[in-house]
Amino acid sequence: MSDRSIVDLIEDWQTGFFVVVGSAVVGVLVGLALRTVAGPPGFVLGILVGAILGFLAYSYLRYGR
Repeated sequence: MSDRSIVDLIEDWQTGFFVVVGSAVVGVLVGLALRTVAGPPGFVLGILVGAILGFLAYSYLRYGR
């Protein structure tokens, strides 16, 4: 059996959930900013790039180098 308790699993799930939601929010905000400059293709590209950059920024802040 694992040494982890159910509380540890729930905390990990919550952290993962907020990372995904936070990355999506950053992606949408970057997409909206790029939509005014580059139109609809910029919006889609902004969502993808923004979500990736949001995830990388969170990972850097959480885990360091």
